[in-house]
This record gives sequence, structure tokens and C-alpha cells, in this order.
Amino acid sequence: MARIGKNVLESLTRSMYADSRCVYREYIQNAADQIDEAKKEHPEWEYNIFVSIDQHLNTITIEDNATGVRPDEVRALLIDVARSAKERGVNKGFRGIGRLGGLAYCKTLKFETSYYNEDKVSVITWDAVQLNRILDDDSDDRDAGEVIDAITTITTELDKSIRDKHFFKVIMEDVTDGKLMIEKDVRDYLSMVAPVDYSNHFVYRAKIYEFMKTHNLHLDCYNIFVGQNQLFKDYSMTIYDAGGQECDKVTGIEFWYEQDTGGKPMYWGWHSVSGLKGVIAKTNNARNIRLRCENIQLGDENACLRFLHNDKQRFVRWFLGEVHVISSEKLIPNSQRDYLREDTAVREFESSVEDNFLKLEKLCYQASNLRKEEKNVNSATKQEESVIKKKERGFSSKEEQEKAEKDLINARKSKAESIKRLQRMKKDMEENKSPLLQLFGPLGLQDPQEYSLPEQDNLFHATDTVTQKDNLRIDKPIYNKFSVKEKNLIASIYSIISETLSNNMSDALIDKIEKDITK
Repeated sequence: MARIGKNVLESLTRSMYADSRCVYREYIQNAADQIDEAKKEHPEWEYNIFVSIDQHLNTITIEDNATGVRPDEVRALLIDVARSAKERGVNKGFRGIGRLGGLAYCKTLKFETSYYNEDKVSVITWDAVQLNRILDDDSDDRDAGEVIDAITTITTELDKSIRDKHFFKVIMEDVTDGKLMIEKDVRDYLSMVAPVDYSNHFVYRAKIYEFMKTHNLHLDCYNIFVGQNQLFKDYSMTIYDAGGQECDKVTGIEFWYEQDTGGKPMYWGWHSVSGLKGVIAKTNNARNIRLRCENIQLGDENACLRFLHNDKQRFVRWFLGEVHVISSEKLIPNSQRDYLREDTAVREFESSVEDNFLKLEKLCYQASNLRKEEKNVNSATKQEESVIKKKERGFSSKEEQEKAEKDLINARKSKAESIKRLQRMKKDMEENKSPLLQLFGPLGLQDPQEYSLPEQDNLFHATDTVTQKDNLRIDKPIYNKFSVKEKNLIASIYSIISETLSNNMSDALIDKIEKDITK
């Protein structure tokens, strides 16, 4: 019989996860599977999963109140590695290896359980300190099974007071990773990773459930508590910038639902519709489109970046949303649960998702173009207002007048072109029922139909020329007390100021000079 070297335990413990918080996900996943089994026999029970972090004792406890494990099944289910009665494509976990993950982050790992309607408590203790010592000792050639026997103990105690209780606890004692002990951080992490429901405060919760009902979809949700707080997905109607200030709003959601070539459901999901002003800041815990299977997140918040090319991956970060893989015998998570196990079905899945993400990329470009055109309209309008104001006040020189007239013609032409483009873009969006239509309104862009096209290019009357009187500032009556020579000198000074300083600065300085010399 082949021997399994001890280093396999290194892969299943210290080298299993890049993020230590994944152990919470694994133990909650196992608890969820036990609750699913318990519901078959006891649908009337209320099921909960509790995560408790004790800073004083430096311990973590993850507990569920499913049926627990029978005393005669404890060794097979909780000590034997990679032996599991769970079904692929049915249960959330099925490999029987995730429970060892906690050994990497504490000195002692315990599983404590009592089966329904029994008065026995079974405790399985794993000595992580001894495990690390054996793994680091190159002269120790024991195989994996011998190492497990050396670091585990099983005790069973009678306790008649617990006959009516049923539970399973994972207890990590002397936790060695401080990141696991920060309750808020754990709460934020699990609110987006664990299989929990949408909050009632998320307006589109009802719309999501209506969509699921229409397509005969199901979402596994469990009552999970971290400390005293029940977890819900951390979606919000408000999007905040890096400084925590409101910068955008979720104004709607759009859905996906795709089947494989055999006509079976492959995945579904949704994404937010907002102002699409750019990458959503990290201050938003729910940012990015998340990849999920059995309502448990796969990988981290960046798992869906793979569905766009490298130079376009930023567009995934412009949205909130989810892609729910519908678990099957072929579409199943890999052992680290950071993605799906390689299979031809996965390639079909990826091809379909990539097509939908290309549509998201297009939305981002369209939203950027909308804002660009609106910005151009607003800029041209300001320039037009500036020229009108200057004409009313009088130009500093004939050259300034000529330039102002040209600027006005260009501004009005640019404004008219942008308005027409905006109107065409909106018409196209209406014909294609684009979600970007929701950008127009009180919380978004101005409706392009509300803009009025410039009727003429020239502000000046046909009789106006650069030699026409009353267009220059020095032709105003307040300058009548000056001689022609003095007026020309003043005009020269005004011209130099206009050419040297920016519009705002030159106008302010000329206004001040005019006020002083015409008192």
C-alpha cells in the first residue's frame, strides 16, 4: 500500500489559503451543509450559526445548532482526511479537507459536538504546535496518517443536561493570526463572503427575489451572527468616495440568466446601474462584481476581473453585483474555493460571462462619453456667457473683440454638435432599452432634449465690425473725460493685461483700474 507523506498536511493547513479569513468561510460552509441535512428531518427547528471572538481568552468559536455528529461517526468524519459523505454538486463542501485549515492559525484546534437526543459530548483535539514541529523536522519520516494519530485525541463525556441540545463547535485556542481577532474586519469580510441574505434596507432585494422566482432559482441563506450582530450582504444605495463622502447613487439593477448548450441553467446574476463615474472606492465594502457558488463567494472581490482583458479589468470595479454559478457535477469550486475546477463546462461558462462583461465595458465607455458631451455643453455655455458679459462691459481692444467673436462662434458650434450627439445617444439608448437611460434625471445627467440649440453663431449684429464704436471699453461714456491720446494709452494697458493674465484675473484687474480712474 502506498504511503502518503506528511507534507500533504502542510498543503492542507499552513499552505491552504492566501487569506487567513478563509477559515471562517470553510467552517461556516460546513455548518451550512449540516443545517441543510438537519432540515430534512427537522424542518421546524430554527437554525443559527454563531461566530464568537474572545479577545481576553484569544479564542474563536464557530458554532451551529444542527444535529451534531454521532459519537460512533466522530473519527470517520472529523479525523480521517479527504473522506466525506457529501455529494458533489449538491453539498457546498465535499472533499473533507477544509476543516484542517484552522490548524495554521492557532495552537490548539478543537471540534466539540453533541448529537440530537443524546447525552454525550465528543471532543476532538488537534495539537497544531506538535504538528508544526513534526512538519519542520526533516528527520521525522512519519507518514500523514501517523502524524494525525500523534497530534489528535478523542474524548467522550456523559452530560445528561444536554440531551435536548444538539450542536457542533469549532474552537480555535491561542489564535496566532491577529487578523482573525478583529471583529469588525471579520464582520465586513463575512457579510460579503458567507451565504447570507440581502438586507431589507437594500431597495432591490425584492426585485432580485422576483427575478429568482420567475426563473425558478434558489438562494441559500442562513442566520449567521458575528458577536451580537446578524450578517446581511453589505449592499447600499449610496456609493462613497475614498474620503467617505457620498459621490454616486445606485439607480437600478440589471440581470443575467444564461443556460449551457444542453439547456440547463448555468449562472445568473445582477449588476448595479449608477452614475458610472469610475472605479468604486475601497470604502465601499460591497464594491466589485462578486463570483458566488451556493451563495458563497469564490475567491476575493477581484475574482471576476478575469472576465475582461488586463487593460479593461478596471471596469469590473465600476459596479456592484454578483455572478451566481449554478453548481453541478462539472461546475464546482476548486479545493481553495478561489475559482472553479478546470473542466470543459468551465470554459463554456467563461465564454458566456465574458460576453456579458464586454457589455458592461461598453456601458462604461458610453457613460464616460455622455459625461464628456455634457461637460462640453456646460463649458461652451460658460464661454458664451463670458463673451456676452465682456460685450456688455466693453472689450479692452479690437483684437480682444475679434478673438471673442471667434471664440463665441466656436463655442456655439461645439455646443450644438455636443447637444446633437447627446440626443442621438439617448435615442439609441431608448431603442436598445439601455440601462443608462436611468442616468438622466434628478440624480444624473440633464436630459439632452432640455437643451436648446444655438440659433446663431454670431452674438454681434450684422452692422457690428471691429471698427464699430461702443464695443470697446474706452468708448463708454465714463471715459469721455479723457483725451483721445489718454484713451489709447488706457486701451493699450487693458490689452496688455488681457494678453498677459487669465480671463478671470485680467477682468478683475481691469475692473479695479476702471473703477479707480473713472471716479
